Amino acid sequence: MSGFRASRLGRLSWTMFDWANQPFYTLIMTFVFAVYFTDVFIAGDDGAQKFTLTQTIAGIAIAILSPILGSISDLRGNRKRWMGLWSLLFVIGMGLLWYAYPGAPNGIWLVMFGLILASTAVGFGEVFNNSMLTNIETKENMGVLSGLGFGLGYIAGLIGLILFLLFFVWPGGETNLLYGLNTSEYEHIRIIGPLCAVWYAFFIIPLFLFTPDTKSKQIPILASIKQGTTNFINTFKELKNFKNVFIFLIARLFFQDALNALFVIGGIYANQVIGMTLTQVLILGIILNLFAGPSSILGGYFNDRIGSKKVINISLWGLLISGVLALSMDQTTIFYFFEVAKFSPDVERFTFGIFNSVSQVVYIFVVIGIATFFGPTQTASRALMVKISPPEKAAEFFGLYAFAGKSTSWLVPGLMSIILIFNNNLQNAMLVIMLFNILGIIMMRYVKEDG
Repeated sequence: MSGFRASRLGRLSWTMFDWANQPFYTLIMTFVFAVYFTDVFIAGDDGAQKFTLTQTIAGIAIAILSPILGSISDLRGNRKRWMGLWSLLFVIGMGLLWYAYPGAPNGIWLVMFGLILASTAVGFGEVFNNSMLTNIETKENMGVLSGLGFGLGYIAGLIGLILFLLFFVWPGGETNLLYGLNTSEYEHIRIIGPLCAVWYAFFIIPLFLFTPDTKSKQIPILASIKQGTTNFINTFKELKNFKNVFIFLIARLFFQDALNALFVIGGIYANQVIGMTLTQVLILGIILNLFAGPSSILGGYFNDRIGSKKVINISLWGLLISGVLALSMDQTTIFYFFEVAKFSPDVERFTFGIFNSVSQVVYIFVVIGIATFFGPTQTASRALMVKISPPEKAAEFFGLYAFAGKSTSWLVPGLMSIILIFNNNLQNAMLVIMLFNILGIIMMRYVKEDG
């Protein structure tokens, strides 16, 4: 591992990728568009199933291609050029969400394609952004920079949620025309896709201008694809010589898939099971990001003090407990057995009309637990992968890292979709997430931080 450290501007510009893309995850995939998709765009019982299907397809694409793309990046260098390509496709995908007309009168496939394209493109972008970390920061400080990136991302998500609530959701409920947008056609909600696209396109600029990149190597693209594919296959075979990396990738395969699905389905769960309105879900998202941002930065601090593995283990147990508690409630019941509907009028009075049930208030505290442990898991995982990977194969191994994070990302949504088709019970479908979290905890027992 090189002791090279980029300038402060270069390092901070690298974190702009997390700042730029987080509103996609926060506003589109979790708290705004996901709720609109399942509640208005696809009216009926199969909205959640169709939404998880988009993530199944995107996950398969990322699983197949991201390791090969990482290997090609190692061969050709110039990772920012690749990030430019995925950034363009990411922006296009988000822009297509504008066409999610209420009730899907023109069909659902263009919008589903937009979700798939955006999810796939940002996943590929993460491969190249993560691999750049080895070229801009020393090993001793990677945890802090990684945590700062995730922390800034959550702060961006928080700002986006607040702005969208104040300038679109609340005023949109009081008028038929808002900034030229027809609210009866939900244009003030559908605009979230183009807005997130503009946000990303603007804030990703510093990374391209100021973050140093590896020099481009004059290798023909077809030759690099062929060699990259061969290198990936060889790297996969060589994993027997990197047993510790292999075990960690298997562990991450399970727990990252659980984390991804938890956040993708979180807003839909709050709406359909807990009975929250879109405004209440947005407030929930604001509360979540208030805790997720600082916890990610704090996770980077503890990563460099007590080690990545301990941070991951503590966080996974916290997420498991929080997830079980989330599954224990619906609109009238908490902790499986306690009926709380009769107390709802008091809740509405004490929360000034913002929330209207005990379940909603308790769910907020559970989500705070999820937010507190989610960020450190991401921060420490990225830092641990850097620690235990050979530096000369950085992008290639981060391709495997993305593979481990996405290779089964189609499986959890896919299993949930199957359960929803036959059972149509989102709580039962969420049990798949808990199972994968447990498997991740078990596998982490065998990971050695010293490589």
